[in-house]
Amino acid sequence: MASLNLVIAAAALVVVAASTAAAAASWAPPSSGRPLFREYIGAMGNNVMFADVPVHPGVDFDFILSFAIDYAAGDTANASAAPPVPTDGRFAVFWDEAHLTPAAVSALKCPSSSSSSHNIRVALSLGGDTVFGYNATFRASSVDAWVDNAVASLTAILTRYGLDGVDIDYEHFGERETPEVFAECVGRLVRALKSAGVISVASIAPFANPDVQAHYGELWRRYGRDFDYVNFQFYAYPSNTTVPEFLGYYYEQIGRYAGAGGGGKVLVSFGTDSASNGLRPGKGFFRACRELRRQGRLHGIFVWAADNSVADGFRYERLAQRFLAGAAPGFP
Repeated sequence: MASLNLVIAAAALVVVAASTAAAAASWAPPSSGRPLFREYIGAMGNNVMFADVPVHPGVDFDFILSFAIDYAAGDTANASAAPPVPTDGRFAVFWDEAHLTPAAVSALKCPSSSSSSHNIRVALSLGGDTVFGYNATFRASSVDAWVDNAVASLTAILTRYGLDGVDIDYEHFGERETPEVFAECVGRLVRALKSAGVISVASIAPFANPDVQAHYGELWRRYGRDFDYVNFQFYAYPSNTTVPEFLGYYYEQIGRYAGAGGGGKVLVSFGTDSASNGLRPGKGFFRACRELRRQGRLHGIFVWAADNSVADGFRYERLAQRFLAGAAPGFP
């Protein structure tokens, strides 16, 4: 995510072959009346598992696997010895595969294994901030080539893992990859995956940077109706952000993303790592959320990231879910 120096180790990258069991995605936008809570997971490789994360029965909960990236190691024997190589839309898994497996996803969503599994979905995020210590820069030889490769490779991953959606979190862009090129690549990809029934939900994860906003703004202008949520990285704002400033930032972003492109809902957010800034829990975040809820503008909360939160027992995830759901009985 923004301003985070993620170094994700991987020995070899192999694009996942297409599964023979092409099960249709089961995700649908929440219709239960429960509020929405989303959390990124798996980027740090620190052994956090789905079962570690508390899930409140009173919310719809989306896990977002981080990340799938269209890069390969420059030196497969020593990934840090040479810059990684862009693969033109051929995505590979970079999250913690040892613990966040297809079997783990299946068990998480199996009705027989969890009384609250009906309120859990799992998506994957594309891009992220870094890969092997280098910027995970968006690269495309051409729109058609990138889209063809991305549809094929992501369909294989999404099907193998039984996932429900994608999140777009590219944060760096090449000189040739203009906002128009980015918009056509990503917009066509998401539209193709939705049309084929591979996914049912899509989101974007921009933050307040002029180049980032230019690329996502063009994507939203052309393909906004294909996206369901905007996971806006409010934790990339300054660390001294006040409640009034936070609300002002939120109003600015809903004006940017809720109107021009379509029906996307801007979610509020906080980070639980030391590098995250913005308005944090304990410093006014929930006061701002109360005001947005009073106005009917609180569409949900997302957190970066479970990997960072495991150390303190997911304290703020518990608070956020209690806040959204009204502290249903039986949730510690």
